Amino acid sequence: MAKVTEPLRHALYKVSLLTNSNTLTHPFLAYQLRNFANAVKNSPTILLPEWRKTIKQLATDADDPKKALADRIMPRNVATRWNSTYDMLKFAKSYQDPINQMTDSRSLKLRYCMITESEWELVKQLQDILKTVTLQFSTDTPCLASVIPAIDKMHDELTKASKKKDNSPALRAALVMGKGLLNKYYSLTDESEVYCIAMGSSSISFTSTTL
Repeated sequence: MAKVTEPLRHALYKVSLLTNSNTLTHPFLAYQLRNFANAVKNSPTILLPEWRKTIKQLATDADDPKKALADRIMPRNVATRWNSTYDMLKFAKSYQDPINQMTDSRSLKLRYCMITESEWELVKQLQDILKTVTLQFSTDTPCLASVIPAIDKMHDELTKASKKKDNSPALRAALVMGKGLLNKYYSLTDESEVYCIAMGSSSISFTSTTL
């Protein structure tokens, strides 16, 4: 299972890192957001207190206290943590205002992490796609026979997203690249006897149940 599952996870992780491609935007969105998260985390005397101060001030100014942002540290996307790019994008979009305030401040020297309005829209689009696509494998009870149907579902979602006119042309192009990588690892399942047996057993079980 590991021989095929790990490449598949790698393929999906590559899809989730599409923001690192210079076909999307420059400087890279994921790189900017990760750098911002690292800068705040690694500056306990300057940036971290400023981050918490900014969140607290926005919470005080909020019209609805229930919608006030919680004091949280921004997660980073890392290769060893599954679905971490989605987590980072989701957090960043929710905390867009404090991120903008801090990157706008010249004194904090975070302007290299600044995200434009068009780039924030791209963050939202990619977050929505990753929520649909990469969460297919986010389960506490993985089943070998469910991998192929999950890949088929992800392939369909990538195809739909790559053809959606509302998405950025650059994002749609990158999704086509990601779909090609997914297809590459999909073909590896034909070489795995374990997958063939699992899919055959699943089919037999389904048939006997329906009969």
